[in-house]
Amino acid sequence: WLKDKLDGMKFALPALYQPMSLIPLTIWKASPSTTNGNEQAHHNAYHEGVHLTLLAGIMKGMKFD
Repeated sequence: WLKDKLDGMKFALPALYQPMSLIPLTIWKASPSTTNGNEQAHHNAYHEGVHLTLLAGIMKGMKFD
């Protein structure tokens, strides 16, 4: 797994391991350790409706942006 990530996807290890990342340590520590907030935001957006017209989707999306 590690060899694949090091050779194939150059972003995977820096995304998980701060010493290999270009993100400053203070910002790294200030960011959440999970994506639960993002997942909740998607749930709320999908709960509002899917299969909308383009205009309706834009209007609904304005409150989530």
